[in-house]
Amino acid sequence: GDQAIAAPRGEGKTTIAECVVIFCLLTGLVRFPLIAAATGPDAQRILDHLKGHLERNELLAADFPEVCYPIRALEGAPQRAGSQTVGGKRTYLKWAQDYIILPTVKGSKASGSAIMTRGLDAAIRGIRVGALRPDLVIIDDPETRESVRSEQQTATRELTIEEDLAGLGGGDKKLARVMLTTLMRRVSLSATYTDRQEKPSWKGRRFKLLDKFPHRTDLWEEYQALRAENFVSGDEHARGAHAFYLANRKAMDAGAVIVNVGRFNGSLLEDGTQAEASALQRCYNIIADRGLEHFLTEYQNDPPEESGPIDSGITAGRIQRQVSGYPHRVIPPGCTVLTMAIDVGKYALHWVVKAWRPDCTGFVIDYAVQDVHGTTRGTDDENTRATDRAIIKALYTLREQMLANPYRAVDDKVTPIDKTLVDAGYRTQAVYHFCREAGIAFQPAKGMGKSSGCVEPYFRAPVRITTDKRPGDGWFLSRQPSRVWMVGMDTDRWKGWEHDRWLTPPTDPGSCLLFGERGLGDRLSQDQKDHFVFAKHLTAEVEREENVPKKGMVRSWHVKPGRNANHYFDASYMADVAANMCGISLLKSSEVKPQIKGGWFKAQEGKRC
Repeated sequence: GDQAIAAPRGEGKTTIAECVVIFCLLTGLVRFPLIAAATGPDAQRILDHLKGHLERNELLAADFPEVCYPIRALEGAPQRAGSQTVGGKRTYLKWAQDYIILPTVKGSKASGSAIMTRGLDAAIRGIRVGALRPDLVIIDDPETRESVRSEQQTATRELTIEEDLAGLGGGDKKLARVMLTTLMRRVSLSATYTDRQEKPSWKGRRFKLLDKFPHRTDLWEEYQALRAENFVSGDEHARGAHAFYLANRKAMDAGAVIVNVGRFNGSLLEDGTQAEASALQRCYNIIADRGLEHFLTEYQNDPPEESGPIDSGITAGRIQRQVSGYPHRVIPPGCTVLTMAIDVGKYALHWVVKAWRPDCTGFVIDYAVQDVHGTTRGTDDENTRATDRAIIKALYTLREQMLANPYRAVDDKVTPIDKTLVDAGYRTQAVYHFCREAGIAFQPAKGMGKSSGCVEPYFRAPVRITTDKRPGDGWFLSRQPSRVWMVGMDTDRWKGWEHDRWLTPPTDPGSCLLFGERGLGDRLSQDQKDHFVFAKHLTAEVEREENVPKKGMVRSWHVKPGRNANHYFDASYMADVAANMCGISLLKSSEVKPQIKGGWFKAQEGKRC
């Protein structure tokens, strides 16, 4: 299967990868291992190391002479391989720049096996040597300092791993992939693959050099200050700080848990003392010399938060697990408002239904996709009426399904949907036509702001009620020439509001929960597993902050590279807006006002414009 392991810097990940490849290859466990590194030069260095082992390692030659001696016989001249024979038969040995084919020798378990290295920035799809296809892929440190700060490069490398490397085995042949890495950023390729919630099939693990910090951090702060003073005074080995540690070692070691206790420099200096007395001292020497941030990143696989994209900390795995325990399509007790939102696309309608309690606790009780039939993929029919007719027909079909299968509360009482917002950003006139004919419960809506997909760059809400405009809380109504009221939504605000609901503890007001049964312990229930696609849509965007002239710092939402499917996210935040229009807000329970059936429209009856 697949594995992703993050180990501290300097733990010998590359050396371990090289040794594993050689052992598996020479013992016949694998026939064609591939080592994928971050770049081509990195991959070339690994292959050079492998060649060095096969050419010059005496212990290896003693155990596997049938492989090593034909290689040694080349004496550094790869061109000799073409005519080489053993026992009168050709060995077919290849000693190329980027791959090796081991000699074919009778009795050798590695006869004709191959080794190859590649950079993730190079062509990988369809690699083969003769009839051999890779059966093991070692991914060694897949990121560089440059690539880890580029969302586009990160997305490209993830695509290479998920599609190009995964398909190297050919057909249905099983291919094992192992990633060995160190986290350089909290939001990165390595962080994704070692997160079991983001990539559960990779069985990610993160190892630290220091599992638990010691209790007496005050003594270690004194040690760091003393070490700095030693360097300033000309003591290049900081013997004063070392003596302080030896004198207080018992107290300074208390509470600390070291993963690799042998990782320290125990060499003797000229005065007869060790350079370092323990792995814990080694840790604090790194902290003193290079800083805590460097230590947390390179040795703890716990990089600190950085500026740039604003990561809310929400993951698809977290959303999957946030279930209510109530069955699909059942309205939980205490809910007074039911809202629906539809994200309109050329080929499909993604829709979400939410039930709301007065304290703003939301329950996703249903979501699905309604296909739009009658549009042709790959053709430009944006200006034809065929697309409009297909979308209108799909919307009517969905409406009829909702009327035929109403939602019920736990007491089996039928509850109608109070308000449905329909995305009008794609085929505006088609949506206007549908909403005008479908009734007051359906309203067209458009997102406004700097976020991806918004039809207007800024949300400009009216400050007072006029004949054609009516302000709301992060939304407003605007009368259109098509005789419909369009809802303008502050997308930048409401997408952040949506994420906040999923980050709120399930027991607190204002949280959001999915339908379905809970799993046992760390195991996901089938309902939770089924929510994976929905959860991926909700985490497909990241919030950014940018300086806009005359606007100052503006936050907006943008689709992550390689994560274009965000339709449920759009529908879900639109359902939040619909709830707000019906009177749902984050008021304290003591301040919650009685709900007016029919929402905003009934509340406005009798009022003047």
